[in-house]
Amino acid sequence: MKRNKVFKFLASIKLAVILFVFFVVILASATYYESAYDTATAQHLVYKSPLFAVFLVIFFVNIFTSTAIRYPWSKKQTGFVITHLGILILLAAAAFTMVAGVDGSMIIQEGQTSKRIMLNDPVFFVGRPSAQLKEVPAEFRWTPPSESRPQKVNLGEGVTAEVVEYLHHARRNTYYKEAPQGVPALEMRIFNERVDQHEWLTAGKGDVQLGPARIRLLRANNQEHLKSLIQAGSSERGELQLLVAGEPLQINVSELSANKPFQVGEFTVTLRRYLPHAVIEKDELVSQSDNPVNPCLDVRLADSKGNYQDWLLFARLPDLNTRTASKGEAIPAKLLYAWDTAGEGHVLSFIVDPNGKLWGKVDDKAAHPVDLNKPQATGWMNLQFEVSKLLPKAVEVREFVSVEVEKGAEQTAPPPAIRLRLLGAKENEMRWMERGDVLQIHADSGGELIVGYAYKSIELAFPLRLKDFQMDMDPGTNSPAAFKSEVEVEGQSYLIQMNEPLVKGGYKFFQSSYSEVPGQPTYSIFTVAKDPGIALKYLGSIMVVMGIAIMFITRPYKVNVGRRGVSE
Repeated sequence: MKRNKVFKFLASIKLAVILFVFFVVILASATYYESAYDTATAQHLVYKSPLFAVFLVIFFVNIFTSTAIRYPWSKKQTGFVITHLGILILLAAAAFTMVAGVDGSMIIQEGQTSKRIMLNDPVFFVGRPSAQLKEVPAEFRWTPPSESRPQKVNLGEGVTAEVVEYLHHARRNTYYKEAPQGVPALEMRIFNERVDQHEWLTAGKGDVQLGPARIRLLRANNQEHLKSLIQAGSSERGELQLLVAGEPLQINVSELSANKPFQVGEFTVTLRRYLPHAVIEKDELVSQSDNPVNPCLDVRLADSKGNYQDWLLFARLPDLNTRTASKGEAIPAKLLYAWDTAGEGHVLSFIVDPNGKLWGKVDDKAAHPVDLNKPQATGWMNLQFEVSKLLPKAVEVREFVSVEVEKGAEQTAPPPAIRLRLLGAKENEMRWMERGDVLQIHADSGGELIVGYAYKSIELAFPLRLKDFQMDMDPGTNSPAAFKSEVEVEGQSYLIQMNEPLVKGGYKFFQSSYSEVPGQPTYSIFTVAKDPGIALKYLGSIMVVMGIAIMFITRPYKVNVGRRGVSE
């Protein structure tokens, strides 16, 4: 083999010593960044940086040339060659893992199923409502934008996102302001000697859960509707849930008047019939009684262009949901009729009448007028409520502030948020988007677009269902001692807990954390990893150990190469 000066230097022990010193510095830097910040920072600045990739390449070349320069090898060099080949395999496996490995997380609510692994790669996803969405990288953490130095991201379709602010952990503050067009909103306080909670309520956004109690805001469309809402007796009729163009919407069915269009964004919902006890008699769907035995809604969803869809929705039997008629272009919507079958707990209902007057109703008692800034008793748990502001027509305003997060709590910390404007779209006002937000916009070039801000995700070949989340407490305290998750995969149950991951389909699922939302099932958080180079790493490790053992049991030797020589 030809041995010029460059080749000899690449194979020399001098270069190996220099690389070793660099390796120590790299490890020390990564350790500092991980302890001072977090793992993502260490990976971005060190392990996934171009400089570290160059280091690995040079290290590979040094090991390869120091082995090749001794060719042809003698039997005495067997241990040396095996050791170095093992190191080369380990380096190749590490590179393979960097390129094709998976390191992400799954967040599953108790009782729910998921197949999506969320990666730590922020993206915009963009596309037409009926087409496959494309992903555009949206990483702003390492070079934060500002008003004076915005970052522009081409989303395609003639639309550009101009990002002017990035908050890595952002807390959302939501309030409502008066607007010419909007929905009723109120700011209220509910309190006793132990609880003092402030809430904004708005029609069409569902109930607010406060322990065993639910709080809601309804609007009466006319005097007849108002009479039915404020009279004694339950007005509970469940909730109509819509996913329209990617945006989730909720409507309390009690807000709907028969055959009166109800405005929801750019769409209207019309309740054609409400059947509390739906049965088929003489080939017709009728209500057999007024009791909610089999609640059913006959509704029409329409847009401003005259397109509509008619649906029969069943609360108890969602598999029977049927679209009975449609006209015009398809409306990108999904509808579901949800009913709280438990029905336990208290309900505090606020009702805004057509004249803008506010009424309050506790459980199924008759409603009474509500005066602003005047506490009133609910009659349960010594709780009182006080309404401080009522806006008959309001729009939601969201603002975000940066929050500091303790080390180790990143997975349960608030998500990132960005402030941006969409150039090339009719909706080009400055706005905030937090992770998970989805917008429907109209491009200047024509047509509607879906724009979302989220993390890149991949799909598993199998679903993972969280059957049960369990948490053990330290004796005599409320401090968690350990937590574990019982999951189901392909009909078989597994237990995931500390140091006992689930290995399935080449993936490892580690129990890393959990999140609790008052009044809702617990969320379990798993770290998910896939290392496609693991077999090569085992092979390389075995070869290194074997080679070192052979070198120890064979006679020491020395080989001189050229005038300068290269020693083993």
